[in-house]
Amino acid sequence: MNQERLRILSLLVAGKITSEEADRLLDALEPHPETPAPDEAAAKTASTAAPKFLYVKVLSAAGDNVNVKIPLSLVRAGLKLTSLIPAPAMEQINKSMAEHGIAMDFSNMKSEDVEDLITALREMEVNVDAKNGDNVRVYSA
Repeated sequence: MNQERLRILSLLVAGKITSEEADRLLDALEPHPETPAPDEAAAKTASTAAPKFLYVKVLSAAGDNVNVKIPLSLVRAGLKLTSLIPAPAMEQINKSMAEHGIAMDFSNMKSEDVEDLITALREMEVNVDAKNGDNVRVYSA
């Protein structure tokens, strides 16, 4: 991970910038391809683009609404930071997660695995409509 990214994450952890600011700064560090011609842009649909955010929205009948927008670049950075966790601690984390039904070994995670996970989120959508009128929606865009 380069120094600019580490600096941005340090500022985020210290509370000096918001997650939205961190997302914009991390996004600015990403190389951006040339803007495609208008006909090429129209041909590329949103369904083929990697998602940038994970949204969690709760519309409560009682008015206790939740609207969370999580930058996936923050998820990327967080998963990459797992490489800094000492091996004994990582073993304990993996064991505890397995005990709770999540069989995932973060110590073997590669950057392409992270990108595959984020790409797979493009197809994920969860919608829950409760009897009391509450609505929960989790999706990426």
